[in-house]
Amino acid sequence: MPKIKDKNTDMVYSVKEGIEILQAYRINPSLPFKFGCCNGQCGTCAIKVVEGNENLSKPTKEEKSTLEAKKLSFPPHRLACQCAIMGDITIES
Repeated sequence: MPKIKDKNTDMVYSVKEGIEILQAYRINPSLPFKFGCCNGQCGTCAIKVVEGNENLSKPTKEEKSTLEAKKLSFPPHRLACQCAIMGDITIES
């Protein structure tokens, strides 16, 4: 099972491989994410991936557009509601 490590708290969370991070949060609300619209438009769920960006699904044009509008660079930023996890990642919450 892939792991999400929060660099700020050193907490580690195991999640099912291939699951979207939004779905993982719905299963385990203790994951360190905040969500708003849940469709990639508001940017509330923007996360900074400090390790393992290659272990997330490819970003959509909409995700990149929202990150750009929020003045967040890709990488390292991603929208948690728009990506699935395929391997270990480390984030800054």
